[in-house]
Amino acid sequence: MEHHSFMNGIGQSLVSGTSVIRRRPTRFSFGAFLFALYVYFFIYNGPIGSGSRAQQPLQPQLDEIPPRIWQIFFGYTPLDDFAPALQTWISKNQDYSYTLMSNQGANDFARKHYADRPDILEPFLQLKFHVLRSDLLRYMILESEGGIYSDLDTVVAKSVRDWIPQEMRSKVHAVVGVEYDQLDGEPYYGMNERIQFCQWTMAASRGHPIMKKIVKKVVAALNETVERNNTSIANFKPSDDEVVQVSGPVIWTRAVMEAMSEATGTEMNYLNITGMTEPRLFGDVLVLPIDGFGAGQPHSNSTRDEHQGPGDFFVRHQWKGSWKHGWDN
Repeated sequence: MEHHSFMNGIGQSLVSGTSVIRRRPTRFSFGAFLFALYVYFFIYNGPIGSGSRAQQPLQPQLDEIPPRIWQIFFGYTPLDDFAPALQTWISKNQDYSYTLMSNQGANDFARKHYADRPDILEPFLQLKFHVLRSDLLRYMILESEGGIYSDLDTVVAKSVRDWIPQEMRSKVHAVVGVEYDQLDGEPYYGMNERIQFCQWTMAASRGHPIMKKIVKKVVAALNETVERNNTSIANFKPSDDEVVQVSGPVIWTRAVMEAMSEATGTEMNYLNITGMTEPRLFGDVLVLPIDGFGAGQPHSNSTRDEHQGPGDFFVRHQWKGSWKHGWDN
């Protein structure tokens, strides 16, 4: 507004100047105006065309997804049961670091990364129900460190480096895969949404908005559910449906959809995903079609015959550690 008044003043002086004496200070004022423009553009803002300070990003961009693979083993089943599947992650990703997180390691990790966030740390340390604990931990790991998480009963068919198409690699900061797509059929037994993203395998840069969102959502849902059930977090033994809702694929799918909606500026829903046959990028989130992480299932046009070759699938879930069969004992 001050610049506008200054320019109007110059214009009025030029129009009203009728003598040599009045024109001389006008020429001086115009030179001062040009000097002021020079100071504003070149000293305060930098060279013209470089953009103003207000246009600079408020936060640094996310780093690439780090070459780190994480798996969780709480020791409630023999590790030998998972050894062949586990070995595929190591052998096919030899340039990646690999961490198998134990129960005690999970507590140490949480204390290290969430010491200043008691709203997250305390509920996690109180959790005794293994599936809820494992679910929340995977989200916390990727929020704090980033990398690739996958359940122990998954086999990786291709190196993680091959998951992201070459032309998209500089743009991708999270990778998720479709678990269930209702398509035009009837709902499949046990599925809660028309589209569900699997949470047995996922990847993200450290601090990705999806992971920030899901950690908060799970803790909030956990607190709400134990209060409704009149119990404590330590004593909470959820039903199968409560697990799916509180920490599993339902709440995970909603967090992913919300984050992609915010990244794209559009209201994302199943219509954006259903029927996908090729990877698609939404903001910085790469969504893989059903065979990406969900091959071998009896629904969603999933490829069931593994003898057809690896094709486009990257991870196959073996369902060995099914949490619906006594993991709370």
